[in-house]
Amino acid sequence: MQSKSLLIAIAAFAVTTTGVHAYGGSKVLTRAGVNKEQVQAFEDAKELRDSGNFKGARDRLLEAGIDEETLKNVNKARRTVEQAIHEAVESRDYEAFKLAIADSPLADIITSESDFEQFVEAHELKRNGNWEEAETAFSELGIDKPENGLGKRFHRHGLLSELSDEQREAFRVARQSNDRETMRAILDEAGIENHKLNR
Repeated sequence: MQSKSLLIAIAAFAVTTTGVHAYGGSKVLTRAGVNKEQVQAFEDAKELRDSGNFKGARDRLLEAGIDEETLKNVNKARRTVEQAIHEAVESRDYEAFKLAIADSPLADIITSESDFEQFVEAHELKRNGNWEEAETAFSELGIDKPENGLGKRFHRHGLLSELSDEQREAFRVARQSNDRETMRAILDEAGIENHKLNR
């Protein structure tokens, strides 16, 4: 029997593999020790998710033997790439940034040093609380924000700080795909009451 948190994590991960694809796709999966069958399962799950078959996406991951340990390894590899991107942005190091985003969808968006400078400026705007200006700058680059807009509210109220690392990651992924049912399940599992996910 699968643990509730594993099923929540797999469901959230099946709902969107955007995090992995945005931060290196199969490169991240390979770094995480995912075998070829499991890489294919992630790709299949993404297609199923994109067609609206969330249950099928989750089931495909389970069939491939993707378990809690696999998800932890994938998330660790994704965070490593994400950290390399962050460090390159903070130090304004375009060469390091190109290495960090190689083989990722971001490499198709940030194709010049000028794009990189705009990307850095957008991150600075965001860090300084200028959300609308940052959103405009990201949009000009072709980077859209998640549709649900819950990120600022949940970070501001500190709800995410009450979650374990695995719950926080599953919640982040579910939030990106606006999967409110999974978000509620994660908050319920963590014992966080009076959470409002509707605007």
